[in-house]
Amino acid sequence: MLIDTHCHLTDSKFSNVKEVITDARKAGVEKIFMPSGSVEDAKRTVLLAEQEGLYAMVGVHPEEIESVLDIDSMIYELEEINSKSNRVIGIGEIGLDFFYDKEKKTKEKQVEIFVAQMNLAVRLRLPVVIHMREAKNEMKEIMENMESLPRGQFHCFAGSEDFLKYVLDKGFYVSFAGNISYKSASELRRLLALVPLDRLLLETDSPYLAPEPARGSLNTPANVKIIATVIAKELNLDSNKIIEITGKNALCLYSLDI
Repeated sequence: MLIDTHCHLTDSKFSNVKEVITDARKAGVEKIFMPSGSVEDAKRTVLLAEQEGLYAMVGVHPEEIESVLDIDSMIYELEEINSKSNRVIGIGEIGLDFFYDKEKKTKEKQVEIFVAQMNLAVRLRLPVVIHMREAKNEMKEIMENMESLPRGQFHCFAGSEDFLKYVLDKGFYVSFAGNISYKSASELRRLLALVPLDRLLLETDSPYLAPEPARGSLNTPANVKIIATVIAKELNLDSNKIIEITGKNALCLYSLDI
């Protein structure tokens, strides 16, 4: 089953979402998972999921922490959104990102919001979708200090080999976006080969990171088929085999295997 486990269809770059979804289904994409970036985006994402038969994750992205005025209220709202829809399958996109904050001025608030959402996922028994960029030490410290960890996915993986081994040891799944196809992404392709097949997922991260040869254009969920082909080639496997394996992995992680 071909599944795009990570795309942002509520992004303003999409002018005709219904057409994007139709094109994805024509390309053979059977399920589409959509993370959200803020509480308000979570509401839009869940509504779209309900209207179009898609699946949603609810959460606050580390780049959207300024939208959070009160963390307890944020958690309450996310839990309320989850309780009212059977289309919510996870908590995300959550995480840490210090790429644009070299002095890590937002570190404390990012950490506090991330931990609160990780604990929410544990309490609701939902998997998490984690974004991590230039924050591996802080991420590891948080995970080591938690009493229990949720299941989850490190999306658009951008860490080191050591960090990859760490998250795999913790039971997490890993996905790579269209940038796995770029000429400059030799290190990502090397890391890809280290991921056990039963922990690998497919994603587009659309509308960003369109794969070759569509690079430079608006990325869409239909392109997950291209990414599957690229990954299959790198692993010397048939693309249908990759689609089958990653589809089963996604269904298992997000409890849709019934």
